Amino acid sequence: MKQNTLGYRLGLQTRRFIGWFSVQENKLQQRGVPDWLVKIPRYLLIVAVIGLLLIGTFYLALFLALMVFIACCFSVLGRKNTSINSSDESLNGYHSSGPEGPGFYYEDSRIDD
Repeated sequence: MKQNTLGYRLGLQTRRFIGWFSVQENKLQQRGVPDWLVKIPRYLLIVAVIGLLLIGTFYLALFLALMVFIACCFSVLGRKNTSINSSDESLNGYHSSGPEGPGFYYEDSRIDD
């Protein structure tokens, strides 16, 4: 049964590339190229893959930090000032949540109708 999923195809291409890469290494070693020189492309490939993984992790962390920052901003901006009586302002007019219940207030005292 041949699978046609993305993971299977990616694994197949990776296996083919590694096989081709091993053949090229063997050919270079047979020509007399030093072992350390033959292994340089392998190490560069490993460093590139690790670098891509680290960059992806970094961008994911930045994205999550941005989402937390936006959530905090919405939380702070969404909060309402719950204190009705402030020292600078007096209650005048209708207030649904005054200190003595809902009703009309004039200079901090409720006016009974």
